[in-house]
Amino acid sequence: MSVFINGIGAISPQGCFPSINFLDEIHRFDAGPMTVAAPKYRDFINPVLLRRMNKFIRMGLASAIMCLNDARVETPEAIITATGLGSVEDTDKFLDNLTNDQEKLLNPTPFIQSTHNVVAARVAIHTGCHDYNMTYVHKNAAFEQALLDAVLKLNTGKYSSILLGASDEITQANYDLKKQLNYWKQNIGNLELFDNRNSPGTIAGEGSVFFYLSAEKVNESYAEIITTKTVYKLSAGVDETITDFLASAHLAPADIDLVLLGINGNVEEDYVYDSCMNQVFKNSHIAWYKHLCGEYETASGFALLLAAQILKTQHIPEFIKLQSAPTNAVKNILIYQQRNNLNHCFTVLSRC
Repeated sequence: MSVFINGIGAISPQGCFPSINFLDEIHRFDAGPMTVAAPKYRDFINPVLLRRMNKFIRMGLASAIMCLNDARVETPEAIITATGLGSVEDTDKFLDNLTNDQEKLLNPTPFIQSTHNVVAARVAIHTGCHDYNMTYVHKNAAFEQALLDAVLKLNTGKYSSILLGASDEITQANYDLKKQLNYWKQNIGNLELFDNRNSPGTIAGEGSVFFYLSAEKVNESYAEIITTKTVYKLSAGVDETITDFLASAHLAPADIDLVLLGINGNVEEDYVYDSCMNQVFKNSHIAWYKHLCGEYETASGFALLLAAQILKTQHIPEFIKLQSAPTNAVKNILIYQQRNNLNHCFTVLSRC
């Protein structure tokens, strides 16, 4: 059964989607984390409810509403979300209160809002969706596992549409903690990230993106999701793994017009992508995306948004290109991302 993206909503460091000027130019971040360009949340969420929502919930709920508005739908049939860390801000608050108040008279709100599934729950309450509701937490593979679940659910025929989302935030405390571990590059902006791939570390990011997936194609459909797969610790080389993955979808490397790689500027991780760039896809367009959104566990959700938009508009922004190839149309896009050479995630989209 075919799976189509019929609506998208996103809040990212590059602004919000849908927007007529989304990615017309890159937002520059000279140092520190790439934080989202937040919308006026009151345009989407009741101001009374906003008072008790942290940033993580605001991003997630608002982007979900944007997506449903884009798809012209009020209530989804099912909700599936992905996150790497959940609400870091309220987790920190709860643990601080636990220590400072010696486990007495604790405010329950930070604990309730610190759970990983809080965005999915909020979206369900807001939309009145009382059916399937699931959140996946699998580090950098979380979004692909959520996507796989959505595809399988749609293929069973029990659901004809599913709201799929991915959300993660960066807090100052979390940023400072990882900074001590040399997790981030220092004094390097997002526009200089690729030119500084010869050193460890990357740039922190955050964001929230939702997709309205349906088994039915409509005039406004962005793209068709062909297949997705996650491989833990490759038993073969990257080239062979990708070739076998594409073959399972009756595709060959020559059928891929654009490869969207999860390059993040970390010399200890980016070497894995070299064979993709130099061998198996040497005749394809090759691009990257993490200089637009930064590094976070579910950044591949932003990659899916970017790929879907490219397929619909047939325009590849110059500032994401790493290698150009002669082609008249973009029909198939492969998204490939991995972290620490462990979870290797592959997704193929096609033009509707």
